[in-house]
Amino acid sequence: MPHPRIQAERLRAFFERFESLSAASDVDSLVAMYAPNFMIAGPNGAQVVRPADILRAIPQRKQLLDSAGHRETALVGFEETPLTDRYSLVRVEWRWRFERAAAEPTTITLPSRFIVDCAGDVPHIVLYMNDTDVATVARERGILPSTA
Repeated sequence: MPHPRIQAERLRAFFERFESLSAASDVDSLVAMYAPNFMIAGPNGAQVVRPADILRAIPQRKQLLDSAGHRETALVGFEETPLTDRYSLVRVEWRWRFERAAAEPTTITLPSRFIVDCAGDVPHIVLYMNDTDVATVARERGILPSTA
């Protein structure tokens, strides 16, 4: 296992790459950052996700957020906690910036937690967990139309 400081730096670089790939809409490279089967857990429960699922979901989510005036997503917080020699818990905060005509720019900052498999040359996300997602908060704030 790498020294804890080196491991934290490696994982911070991993999430900075995640941020830049998201900005570039590089879906294939984003999918490669996840384990072949991983879990998403949130307020509605947990589910196993396959690469084909995320290949469809990422462009749909981007289209939805872009329709609301999404301009940027930035990594604004990072904390890594080793769980075992192989796995780390990574807490991050993402800030989404929205700009719409005739409205003040809006930012939404939300935490996310990841379990990352650090074995091998390249880390992989095995669990993505959040308390809520940006689309739900955007609906609550009137940035996106309600689905009800």
